[in-house]
Amino acid sequence: MENEMEVIAHAQQDPEAFGRLYDTYYQPVFGFMYNRTGNAEVAKDLTSETFFQALKNLHRYKPQKGKQFKSWLFAIGVAQVGNYFRSRAKMFTVSTDEAPELVGRDEFRPDIAYRMGEDATELQEQVALLGRMMKQLNQKQQNILTLRFFSHMTVPEIASVMGMKEGTIKSHIHRAVKKLHVLMVKDQEGVADSGVVTKKVRMTKQVSVT
Repeated sequence: MENEMEVIAHAQQDPEAFGRLYDTYYQPVFGFMYNRTGNAEVAKDLTSETFFQALKNLHRYKPQKGKQFKSWLFAIGVAQVGNYFRSRAKMFTVSTDEAPELVGRDEFRPDIAYRMGEDATELQEQVALLGRMMKQLNQKQQNILTLRFFSHMTVPEIASVMGMKEGTIKSHIHRAVKKLHVLMVKDQEGVADSGVVTKKVRMTKQVSVT
């Protein structure tokens, strides 16, 4: 069985071999695109364009320390998302049709705010609230938080994708999550003024950026 580097080397000589890389990374890339756009058809188009550009430029890929193929591919994907939003002036949305689950992880993630005993409706509302609040972040922060909390990338991986230092990525996550918390507090206060009790603000408490 070929390892990934052998597959890449093969694909650089024979484009048909690229299919194995496509099969491996299609779902992760599509998931990122879907969480960034909230539209399945747009996500499919952006995913296809990402792989097209990756195949077109595969001859330029050279393994480097800290720059794995996954990071290189996602960097192309981030560029496609940027092109999409610049051309359409749309912002980030989160679909509430399918709420992600937190299983076997030792940190609290604001994309789900899962708590034992919460019903699906409340969880769905929390994910929807997060989507509305994230619209108010800049594109770079949205990309970073999506990679971190939806694609579940590590800080080093995100730094490689974004071409930034790890400390800078941590700072962006910290500032973005802090802003989300402030926005959610304001949202909760507004709901409380209307006489409705809500628990949604806890979504941004105790977030790890490491």
